[in-house]
Amino acid sequence: MAKSLLFFCALGLASAKSKPHILFLLADDLGWANIGYHRTGAQTEDEKQGALEVQTPVIDQLVAEGVALDRHYAYRICGPARSALLSGRQAPHVLVKNVAVTAQNRADPVSGYAGIPRNMTGMGVKVKEGGYRTHYTGKWDAGMATPEHTPFGRGFETSFLYFQHANDYWNKKTGIQATGEITPCLNAFHDLMIENATYRGPYKGADLTDACKHSYEPTPSCYEEKMFEDHSLEIIKNHNASDVEHPLFLFHAFHLLHTPLQVPRYYYDQIEKDVISKGGKSFDSENRRLLMAMTKYMDDTIGNLTKALKAKGMWDNTLVVFTTDNGGPIYVPGSANNYPLRGGKYSDFDGGVRTATFISGGYVPAERRGKVHEGIVSVSDWYTIFSELAGVDPTDTQAEKANVWLKEKGLSQLAPVDGKKGQLEAIFSGSPGPRATEPLFLSGNALLDFPYKLVTGKQVYMVHTGPVFPNCSTISSVKAGKGPDFIDFAVLEKKIDLGDSHYWRGDCGEGCLFNVQEDPSESIDLSKKPEHADRLQKMIATLAEYNKTLFLPERGETHIQACYSAMLNGHGTFGPFVSIEGYYSDQPRMFEDLSSHEKLQMAIMGAVSLGPVKKVIQEVAPKIILKQLEKKGDVCCTEESCKIVEEVLGELDDLELVRNISQLARPQASVYV
Repeated sequence: MAKSLLFFCALGLASAKSKPHILFLLADDLGWANIGYHRTGAQTEDEKQGALEVQTPVIDQLVAEGVALDRHYAYRICGPARSALLSGRQAPHVLVKNVAVTAQNRADPVSGYAGIPRNMTGMGVKVKEGGYRTHYTGKWDAGMATPEHTPFGRGFETSFLYFQHANDYWNKKTGIQATGEITPCLNAFHDLMIENATYRGPYKGADLTDACKHSYEPTPSCYEEKMFEDHSLEIIKNHNASDVEHPLFLFHAFHLLHTPLQVPRYYYDQIEKDVISKGGKSFDSENRRLLMAMTKYMDDTIGNLTKALKAKGMWDNTLVVFTTDNGGPIYVPGSANNYPLRGGKYSDFDGGVRTATFISGGYVPAERRGKVHEGIVSVSDWYTIFSELAGVDPTDTQAEKANVWLKEKGLSQLAPVDGKKGQLEAIFSGSPGPRATEPLFLSGNALLDFPYKLVTGKQVYMVHTGPVFPNCSTISSVKAGKGPDFIDFAVLEKKIDLGDSHYWRGDCGEGCLFNVQEDPSESIDLSKKPEHADRLQKMIATLAEYNKTLFLPERGETHIQACYSAMLNGHGTFGPFVSIEGYYSDQPRMFEDLSSHEKLQMAIMGAVSLGPVKKVIQEVAPKIILKQLEKKGDVCCTEESCKIVEEVLGELDDLELVRNISQLARPQASVYV
């Protein structure tokens, strides 16, 4: 600890004047191979084609001027990874699975919701205590149930966000294409919220529409990422750079590259032209082309944000952090690529949990620029890193106090902060860092004890993808019913499992063992080799001990009142629905204030929440929905010319879909709707 203090004092971090501005950039579902600096040294024709398709010049330059964190680990899915990031806990200690934002367990007012437990302190609170002006833009996915769960409740002075895993980039609703499920709220609502000192409630601007969807402008005004970019640029513009006691902390969380795969037509056309002009081939996958166009859009946005900081004279004292919540999804329609890593989102292989991460900006010491940091860094460490930069103690005293009450009630205790002190010192000095001497608890099924890694149990997407993925072979596999399909498809919170082959699922049983330093693609399983028998058993035992600390409170399920609250309190937009007195700026609507369509929506939601109808829809809907989703599958462009395929489901009201399913399924269901 003394060494850390000396280091930071030497940098002047103990002085408020030297605290850097912080721009935290969080991509969504970015694959290891979907970023330029991981595509260098291409040898084969496919590798060269893949390198041409990934166009991230801004990111690549920032990496060249900064430090690549080669061994940064997150979690296999988004909600837990984001909760880990914002709370400073490893995901197994805060959230282990995606939970509906509308879920509630009324017996547990602390942890009985999605996301970060109510009484854990958020990252924004810590940096705000240290004098930072705190702002949040983009995807949240760390809880919504109460005002304490939102960015505003977690210490961000302003926020412009959506709460769930995804929404539509154009109409900002949570349709099946965005969420991969029919929710108890029947995918009926918008998900776009504003929070600041004077207003908290749904976004009401003119761009809450998909009217610009067919525009050929590079950045149409109603494209959600354009709206988020404009918001963050406005924050930078309005920041008082001369107020050194209150530096800027801007958390910009992209929707990109999460589904639905939607991008302005200009970028879709331009990515093809650019690849061909540089000697590459046309895209043979519609989805891959969409994803690469979206990646280029994200890169351009980062360029605009960094230019704004430079124009403001803030760059020389800015720390930029870029990372992603998990590895890229290799299922259709996620369409990312983690080559040469194994697996993808939802798996514990490195393709699912090892994430593209770097730091840059003028605050990075000159002697470390252009270097690669090989020490282990966890997504949970940023909470502590930023606390140290802000000059505050990362200890979560709020959680400690809550534990007294939780213990009395026999409810799950809140874990202490897992983030390690001294990580930034290690990155700046080139030392291995504080995680060099202990295992990293990746999940209930995986443990990293570098250079060895243990993966246990059944694992989805247990494959290696090639340099160019997805491709026509992938599309043929999906059409033949051989996957890779989306593992988390659900109807009214009931998960649908189509079988191992659909998800490229394999089984590591008691444990697969890899040396990820010598074998980064996790191709050679050492678990059956006698010389590794002792190591294997030791790591299995260690994982078992860690699993005793898994945080598994009962999160509950969606009650229909949460949907009604979105209709009435949120005016048709998702937002907090528990203990909301004084939260919303606008008065709630009454039932008689609703349109006839909204009244019908509420009636059907109520009917679907009833046991008989709910059961019918859960049984019948999957076949109907999956059949329709097939129509929006990927397109092999050697068979037909590629074009932006209009979303079939986007033209079909999800409410109408549920009505049709329930009415066609069984007579007893139709009486309720």
